[in-house]
Amino acid sequence: MSLTHIDIDDEALETAKRLGGHRTKTAAVAHALEEYNKRLKRDAAYDQFIALGRDWDVEGAEAAHRAEKGATSG
Repeated sequence: MSLTHIDIDDEALETAKRLGGHRTKTAAVAHALEEYNKRLKRDAAYDQFIALGRDWDVEGAEAAHRAEKGATSG
């Protein structure tokens, strides 16, 4: 852990402490950083999923499914 001096809006920090149920400024900031990191990881995962999806042949898969379903229903 490192000691860092930063300027943070007092009102925003007090609001975060109150709404988050944190007893200290440090706890509120630590929780905020955890949530921010989770959001960044989630956004990166979405971006990766979307990039993978660009290569999907959805229409081809649907056509194959319909053809397979038609072949097995009769």
